[in-house]
Amino acid sequence: MGFLWKRLTGMSLGGIAGLLALLLTAGVALFAWGARWVNTSPTECATCHPELTAMWKRSHGHPAGQVTCHECHADHSPAPVGPNLAAYARDRFIPEKYLSTDERLERRCESCHRDMRTADKEKKQIIKLNHKVHLAPLKDAQGKETRLGCVDCHLNVAHDKAEIETNRPRMAGCFVGECHRKDRNKDNCLRCHYQQLAEPETKTL
Repeated sequence: MGFLWKRLTGMSLGGIAGLLALLLTAGVALFAWGARWVNTSPTECATCHPELTAMWKRSHGHPAGQVTCHECHADHSPAPVGPNLAAYARDRFIPEKYLSTDERLERRCESCHRDMRTADKEKKQIIKLNHKVHLAPLKDAQGKETRLGCVDCHLNVAHDKAEIETNRPRMAGCFVGECHRKDRNKDNCLRCHYQQLAEPETKTL
């Protein structure tokens, strides 16, 4: 301890200023790192949302090792121009504005799945789906223009509460309201599937 005091008392004013600047920078960086860890750690999210965190860890579509809570729920607004840039940088590094609204999730979906609005063929083996058609403006039964979003079909996303977990749209959801009304036919499976997943029922006399 005496050695350190001797070194400090022997330093020039410039050396002391440099040391203080170094300690201040290290302190700010350590504080920022700790704040980021607290605000982005799934462990912290699990203290209030244990069931949802458990579902997310079992998710196949958004694996826990690849997608975390803040990537979907934190605010990721575009960089502003002007004095708000510092606040934007702070919010990007230490996200605090968490929401689970459709609007928030919709923006976050498209930041990763950028090609969905132009995709006209699903790449999975089980279901065939034209995202380009579903995400384009549609007309409802009254002729009013409406738009579907990601969460309209992918209601479960990473928190699947169903017994058989899947991130795909559920068949019952495709038939809600006026959607696919003409396709409500048990023998019309190939309209949405590449192969017949069940034998069609045959009428017996």
